Amino acid sequence: MKYNQKDSLRTHKNCDIVTGTSLVNPEHVSPSGICSICTMEGNCEVGKKAKTGETLFPKPFGTAQFGAEKKLPSIEDLQILPRLYGPSMDFEEIKTSTNIGSFRVSLPIAVASMGSTQVAHNCGEALAEGAARAGIPMGVGENVWVTYGEKELKKRIKPYMDNYEGKGALIVQLNENERKKGLVEKACGLGAHALEIKLGQGAKQELGGEIKFEGEKNAKKYREWGYKVIENLDGSYQRHARPAPLSSEGLEDEVLQISECDKPIWVKTGMGRGIIRLMKKINDINKEYGDLIEVLTVDGYGGGTGMSPWLIMNEMNISSGALFNALDFKTSFDVVLAGGFNSGPDIAKGMMLGAKGIAMGRSLLIAANTLQEGKRMGAEGVINYVEALKKELQMISSTVKRERLEEITGMKEYLIALSKEAEETFGIPVNTKYRL
Repeated sequence: MKYNQKDSLRTHKNCDIVTGTSLVNPEHVSPSGICSICTMEGNCEVGKKAKTGETLFPKPFGTAQFGAEKKLPSIEDLQILPRLYGPSMDFEEIKTSTNIGSFRVSLPIAVASMGSTQVAHNCGEALAEGAARAGIPMGVGENVWVTYGEKELKKRIKPYMDNYEGKGALIVQLNENERKKGLVEKACGLGAHALEIKLGQGAKQELGGEIKFEGEKNAKKYREWGYKVIENLDGSYQRHARPAPLSSEGLEDEVLQISECDKPIWVKTGMGRGIIRLMKKINDINKEYGDLIEVLTVDGYGGGTGMSPWLIMNEMNISSGALFNALDFKTSFDVVLAGGFNSGPDIAKGMMLGAKGIAMGRSLLIAANTLQEGKRMGAEGVINYVEALKKELQMISSTVKRERLEEITGMKEYLIALSKEAEETFGIPVNTKYRL
């Protein structure tokens, strides 16, 4: 496999169903994405920007979720090599329970923290019930409290707590705005098992949680909470969470303040320059204060459920699995990868690269929203999907002769790259003589 210019472009440039744009002459397009003969009718992305003065956000907002289209080296460009010598194994006997941080989980996956977008909120209760019954952790993302109120925040937490049977964990995510308003204390009071500091995400690092909404009353509310509010030309509004500045001293202070709640702390960030420095700082904090931070979720290129600017989603970040090509020291915390994982082989490859577990958002939303005989499957869809992932992971674990799924973490020698570009991204040899 070799990447060329065409492969690396996003599938549609200057027009896409996601942005509701089109080209006049789609069969004849220059490398820039502009029609070879442009009649300037204004239906493409350039034209839409001219009409609105805004970057383009995916739509329909609130009822759909979105994925980036640009082709980059990903875990799809890695292949798993089976182990020939060893005992015969019954894959159904493979043990899948493990720990993520201090929490016992039935399978090393988690529901990624999804915030205030309508598509995530609509099935938040089903996700919570399904995740708890499946025994996997679930994050409640940023801005749920400010957007929907305390009553709705409870609805995202209560179904999990009501169905919790000792495996998994309910984690409430904190951004700077809500933390200053008291979400730490609120989450602890509602029974959250852990708290997650949001430093960023793969689809739009540094841009924060965003939604589109109507009404000056809501605009006033969000401004009072400290959010950036932008009025669009059509009279609608955008809300943007202000990302907290990241500094070593600031992170340490924030961790110490949150630790007063006496809950395990998770951290979430996107991939980017400085992530190794961040991981070293977390090690330093844990060494100084006693392993306060248990898990770091690293989110990479792929997509999101929110109002991520379409071009930013496509032009920013790389696969989170590339982290382990740069990491050359042992961490005092577990690393969970996110961004584009949706099958057992995906999860296994991420673990073989070095992850303790995988966080997923969009695929679990699909599972909850899947229709069967005209009805949404809800929690049952989540449970069934997790069960299917479990079987796939058991099968893979048996092919490399491991009786416990957790033992495949770090087994890079059982991976082979399918392209030179994937080798450079993940640090996995493409030459079979180094693997067979």
